[in-house]
Amino acid sequence: MTTDGTRSTNTPAPNASDGSVGSHNPAGRSERASDRHAQSESPSHTPTHRENGLHRPRYTTRHDVESLGVTLGPALHEECLDRLGDIEWFRSPWQKSGAATGKTTWRLPDGSVIDAIVKVPVGATELFWSTRLGEVDPMWWESERQRLLPVPRVLASGMTLAGYDIAWIVVEHLSGRPIARELNRENLELVFEAAARFHKLAGEVKPVQRSTWQQPTDWARLLARGHAACRDNDIPDADEWIDIIERVQAKLPELLGIWRSRPMDTWCHGDLHPGNVMTRCDPSGRGPRCGVLIDLAMVHAGHWVEDALYLERLYWGREEFLHGHEPLESLARHRREIGLPADAFDDRLADVRRILMGATTPAFLGQENDPVYLPAALDKLRHLIPILGGN
Repeated sequence: MTTDGTRSTNTPAPNASDGSVGSHNPAGRSERASDRHAQSESPSHTPTHRENGLHRPRYTTRHDVESLGVTLGPALHEECLDRLGDIEWFRSPWQKSGAATGKTTWRLPDGSVIDAIVKVPVGATELFWSTRLGEVDPMWWESERQRLLPVPRVLASGMTLAGYDIAWIVVEHLSGRPIARELNRENLELVFEAAARFHKLAGEVKPVQRSTWQQPTDWARLLARGHAACRDNDIPDADEWIDIIERVQAKLPELLGIWRSRPMDTWCHGDLHPGNVMTRCDPSGRGPRCGVLIDLAMVHAGHWVEDALYLERLYWGREEFLHGHEPLESLARHRREIGLPADAFDDRLADVRRILMGATTPAFLGQENDPVYLPAALDKLRHLIPILGGN
């Protein structure tokens, strides 16, 4: 999107992924991740200066500010003209990428000024989906359709900066509290509703095609690594873990036959958890809140159950944090409500995915630091393997 609210035509195509297994993200880490759009280290404040109604940039930093952001700040203001306000750059403790993020303001065409977030650089996948899904008409900023978008509304973006191939983006600063900071049943409902709306909108923007699929996960390698980890480390129930992993290895061709024949018809968020869902509120205070998915860098082609089970897996052993929600059932319900498929086949597919995720858990012993999670994964496997004929 250009600075006048029109769509940029040089947005890159997204990278796809198979939704491969990653390390466990326990509830506590999800809560910390939730603050990315809501909190920052408090920068030293310089009041915003306006002259004749125009923004005049003045940069504020602190000792640990992102030097990249400070360096590129003048170029961002040149790209955005007078619409972009002062930038307060920050780097959150959990931020691992080289991106710089800043709090700022943006002047809409009607002269009103709103809070905004600027990020530079932005990866190809995140830029593609942010701009394609977050497209808005600034003249209709508060229209119902634009207020209910399941992603942040995009104010400006580009693929070059200061003569370099550096992608950047300016989005709304979401007004509501992050879901993970107020985890209850009602707020979790917003997570599943937003995920379903994301699935529908992404599919309308770009239908999934075979050319967007990525090389599948090497589950055999992960199982072998997990088997070795149980054999070589002193972990609880090591013998039972080894026995279960060997059962899964014996059934692996059958399990992979089911999993890899799944319909690849959904753009999955890829990192669905309450820390990546903010809320947008009606400025009047009378309209409903809606969930908004952030961090679109892991969007990939897959099956919708991957998003549901990614979230479910984070809370194995800590199901009380889900406040009675079954992620698969809750997301399926919201998908059906907006005309998306969710059928009985998906339940069997979900069990296969749970077995693959659970049995490969020991492969990530070096990354798993939650003492509750490992026995919870084992307990899941005890119930699932007999169901699928794993004996």
